[in-house]
Amino acid sequence: MEQGVYSETDVITIPELAKRIKVDKNKAYDITFQPGCPVYDLGGERGKRIIWGDFLGWFRNRYKIASGE
Repeated sequence: MEQGVYSETDVITIPELAKRIKVDKNKAYDITFQPGCPVYDLGGERGKRIIWGDFLGWFRNRYKIASGE
């Protein structure tokens, strides 16, 4: 798969999420702790996963476009 071309069904880790939305890893963890964020906990210290398409829908509804529209 080409870099930057993502499938809606990709299952990703929080560090991968950070790279995709271009924030540092700590900010990505902060985002995933917000109410309603679609994070799946598989257990263990590094067991959190996100389905990319689910996250995108939630993210678009949660955050506003920077232009204020």
